[in-house]
Amino acid sequence: MSNSTTLTIRIDSDIKEAARQRAARLGISLGTLVENDLRRFINGHPIIIDDDSFVPSDRLKADIAAARLDEANGDYVEVLPGGVDAYFDNLVKAAR
Repeated sequence: MSNSTTLTIRIDSDIKEAARQRAARLGISLGTLVENDLRRFINGHPIIIDDDSFVPSDRLKADIAAARLDEANGDYVEVLPGGVDAYFDNLVKAAR
């Protein structure tokens, strides 16, 4: 028995058709393409959004504005490369 489910999304028909054609040239279905990208996302691979059609949500805009205000007020913690793991470990310890 298959453990699959259906995902329904709304997308511009031109984008769908162009993606379907490119996937077909590679010999894969759109479902395989989407599943591959979802697996990459789950495994922590970077998401690349290089299209001008990306519009940040109101929540993201508010979070960015709040972060900029915190930075302007000096209310932030600088974490140097290589220190991220230790920083998060300390957050976890402090939360206990």
